[in-house]
Amino acid sequence: MKIALRRLLISVQLGTLIAISPAASFAEDVGAGPKIFDAIVLRTLGTVKLAVGMVFLIPTSVLYTLLRMPFDSDTGIYQEAAEMLVIEPANYVFRRPLGEDLSGD
Repeated sequence: MKIALRRLLISVQLGTLIAISPAASFAEDVGAGPKIFDAIVLRTLGTVKLAVGMVFLIPTSVLYTLLRMPFDSDTGIYQEAAEMLVIEPANYVFRRPLGEDLSGD
């Protein structure tokens, strides 16, 4: 069990490193320390956040629709949930240059 979990974590980290390698050439020179921290820790956590967001996207938007429907007829609920749960984490993990915006602004 521990070996399978370890292999999964290593695969996720390697996949994240491979996915971000083209973006590394566009980043400003911020030093090796922040880039390593970003690649290993922040991108891995961002990938986990993206996976959790994809799992909870449909149930969250359905529940949110059911709770708000009697009070509000807003039709952009699914788009708001998708933006918050999937699009923002995906942009953070895959489109942001390596080592940039580590403060979260």
